[in-house]
Amino acid sequence: MKKISSEQDKHSPFSRIMQKGHKKTGYKQTSGKLLLALSEDDHKRIAQLVAKWLETKR
Repeated sequence: MKKISSEQDKHSPFSRIMQKGHKKTGYKQTSGKLLLALSEDDHKRIAQLVAKWLETKR
């Protein structure tokens, strides 16, 4: 017989940890979106830096 999983089982362990952390810190979706928008450029700069490191290692 096939086991029917609940909605909670579909979340990864990481997402469950993040949800617990959000409850503890009072996370709000609006502030999360703002932080993500502000950090997008950081991801691009980090990717460029890693690409430069890889080029120098070759």
